[in-house]
Amino acid sequence: MVDRIEVVTVNRKIALFLIVPIALLISLSIALHLYTEYLWFKSLNLESVFMAILCYKLILFTASFVTAFVLLSLNRFALQRASYEFAEPLKLPFWMDLSLALVVALLFSRTWLQYVYFTNAVDFDLKDPIFGLDASFYVFKLPFIQTILYFFLALLILAITISAAYYAYVFRWVKSFDELKDSFPQTAYIHVSLLIAGIFIFIAAYFYLARFDLLTSPHGAVMGAGYTDVHVRLPAMGLIAALSLLFAGICVYLGYKRNVDAMPLLFIALVAVILISIVAVPAVVQKLKVEPNELAKEEEYIRYGIDFTRFAYGLNVKKMYYSAEDNLSVDTIERNRGTIDNIRIWDHRPLLSVYRQMQQIRTYYFINDVDVDRYYIDGRYTQLMITARELSTELLSPRAQTWLNKHLIFTHGYGVVASPVNSVTKEGLPDLIVEDIPPKGKIAIERPEIYYGELTTNNVIVKTKQKEFDYPLGEGNVLTTYNGSGGVKLDSYFKKLIFSIKFGDVKFLLSDYVTAESSLMFHRNIIDRVSTIAPFLVYDRDPYIAVIDGRQYWIIDSYTTLDKFPYSAKYPTFNYVRNPVKVFVDTYNGTPKFYVIQEEPVIKVLMKAFPDLFISADKMGREEKAHIRYPVDLFEVQAHIYATFHMDDAKTFYNREDVWEIPQEVLEDERVEMEPYYVILTLPGNDKPEFLLMLPFTPKGRDNIIAWLAARCDEEYGELRLYEFPKGQLIYGPMQIEARIDQDPDISKLFTLWGQVGSKVIRGNLLVIPIENSILYIEPIYLRAVNAQIPELRGVIVVYKDVLAMRPTLDEALIAVFGEEAKPEVVEEESVQELVRLSVDLYNRAMEEAKAGNWSGFGEALEKLGDVLSKLNQTAGR
Repeated sequence: MVDRIEVVTVNRKIALFLIVPIALLISLSIALHLYTEYLWFKSLNLESVFMAILCYKLILFTASFVTAFVLLSLNRFALQRASYEFAEPLKLPFWMDLSLALVVALLFSRTWLQYVYFTNAVDFDLKDPIFGLDASFYVFKLPFIQTILYFFLALLILAITISAAYYAYVFRWVKSFDELKDSFPQTAYIHVSLLIAGIFIFIAAYFYLARFDLLTSPHGAVMGAGYTDVHVRLPAMGLIAALSLLFAGICVYLGYKRNVDAMPLLFIALVAVILISIVAVPAVVQKLKVEPNELAKEEEYIRYGIDFTRFAYGLNVKKMYYSAEDNLSVDTIERNRGTIDNIRIWDHRPLLSVYRQMQQIRTYYFINDVDVDRYYIDGRYTQLMITARELSTELLSPRAQTWLNKHLIFTHGYGVVASPVNSVTKEGLPDLIVEDIPPKGKIAIERPEIYYGELTTNNVIVKTKQKEFDYPLGEGNVLTTYNGSGGVKLDSYFKKLIFSIKFGDVKFLLSDYVTAESSLMFHRNIIDRVSTIAPFLVYDRDPYIAVIDGRQYWIIDSYTTLDKFPYSAKYPTFNYVRNPVKVFVDTYNGTPKFYVIQEEPVIKVLMKAFPDLFISADKMGREEKAHIRYPVDLFEVQAHIYATFHMDDAKTFYNREDVWEIPQEVLEDERVEMEPYYVILTLPGNDKPEFLLMLPFTPKGRDNIIAWLAARCDEEYGELRLYEFPKGQLIYGPMQIEARIDQDPDISKLFTLWGQVGSKVIRGNLLVIPIENSILYIEPIYLRAVNAQIPELRGVIVVYKDVLAMRPTLDEALIAVFGEEAKPEVVEEESVQELVRLSVDLYNRAMEEAKAGNWSGFGEALEKLGDVLSKLNQTAGR
């Protein structure tokens, strides 16, 4: 006996020797992470947000840990109490319950956002038609209640597993079930019966709550409860819940009476009831009663699905008639110059290649993508293509990728590049209005440095003894010292130490460049940055940069999503979405501003939970409001949902008589789904152009356009308008226009000719442009040499009614289509001297390409030389 006690003591010492250091290491790691994150939040004056999130997690962790530990301890107490009657009592270690409770609590605390929704819930003022409950119950209350249920299920499974293993070990000497029943003590009978009763209680609670899940079930004609669900499954689930509670009471009674033989019969009976009432009977009712009269039986529920889906996706669409009169003329074109001058003939994909070749300047700069925005340029409302010039230390040469370069010297990108969507130089390149380093042009930029962006994934230290690289200038570089508020101050040895441990980089401590005035910038990637601050929002995949009052800001659209909104269709993982928040991030200081532009219920919950994070839209500056735009991601989701749920009549919806599709187009020889696109145009009934996001629809299985959907971005931000064409009138769709382009003999010959000289023809986005109840189709054509990376705009195709023309510029194509000059923009004629100089340059380039054996480049230069000589001849003739 003494030897056994000594062995147990030694084992405990070994366990403590192993567990205590590990637990201490984990605790220190968590503390280090929390403290460094707190310092980061504090540097943004958002420590209250950090503390609020931490508080919600701690409340949930503490409550679940205490609950789990108490229940597991009660189970251990019951086992030990039963073991007093055994010949060899066995004690379970205290630390086992403690460890299991800790694991369960850590897992449960990860559902803290459900707890936030539960404790701060607000009403939608929309009641479901089955139970009469506000929608907030399904999205804010029910998920957390169900999580609590699964929490208790996890504890029940642990208790049953521990008890089964315990009793199996203690009664390992028993040779038959009858012998076990005789030897099993009364306390153990009651204990086991309570555990089995717990299973029945869980089943009762599960089926009771599952009744509410029917409102998001896919069984009916739409998402949500249908006729069979409401009239068969719903009462059956209530019956099963009541029966399970009854069986739980019977289990406890049988355990008290030491009668375990009847317990399996209870499970068999319950399974039989479930199979009959939930599976068999509904299937029979659906087959024999519903399907023969499905429309009559499901019509009511289809209406629920249409109404609730539209609400969930914000599809409050104003339907309007678009007459499609085909009455465009030269005068109409002139009246709509605000639209014509902003037709986007630069597709963002080929333009990205052009920007990279023209404006990356140095190998370490990188242009990630191109976005669309609008500015007032020379007093005119102008749609621009704009991009940021970021710096990536990964693009430095391998020898230059030193710690000093990556963390202290190459710290930021520089400036933006911008060009109007329809301006083209005589070389077929974009006409840049902001370019070069330092940036110059028609948009003033006072702070061009980009310390925070889409590519800034590494941490940097600023305000050090080492000057930072600012921008290249001639053969040298301009150096600078950061003068902003970004970053966490490294004003103590302790801070240097903890960040050195956090990032696994001892140079934080050893570098003489780092002083008490230095600041550490991390979480510099803008999506990582805002996600760390507000992990409860979903962020757009395409942030865009804007110049506002001389400073550069990233604008990120943020969404609230839910997946349990009653009677709403799923897409594909959520069934409710809003875009209530616009996040502005300063590229210099990294300061975020979370503007609430729509106070819908989900964001109201989050505003209650985190009041210091969100800013009212009333405090948004005029210039900031001028640059928010309706997000493409949200518009695409709404368009796909609306393509089916635009139908008002339940019978039409049931028969799918009027389902629409997103049209397709040809892009670089591939057939792809058309993307929503931004335009500046004057809506019917309005008197001035405005910035819109739009997309046409085609009937399912056909190519003609039937309607177009527009989202307004200016004064009436967020308003959705649908313009429907007359029924029975053929309005060409994108693929029909693409087919006409392919069949045009002149254009086909030209494409073939270009292909023969080693160039690739790139067909840009086909744009459907509504103008005064008429439709104009425009497609830009680019040409790129096989061995070159710069596509050039070589033509614009304009299609109107039965007329199709391709010319070098949009204005020339409009002249060709409408038969006379449509007053194109006045362009200064090149001087004879300039044309002569250009012809000489092109000739020299052609000779160089020939010497290099690059015959495709030779042919391209020769073709351009022919164009210049033709212009020279015309100029001389005048």
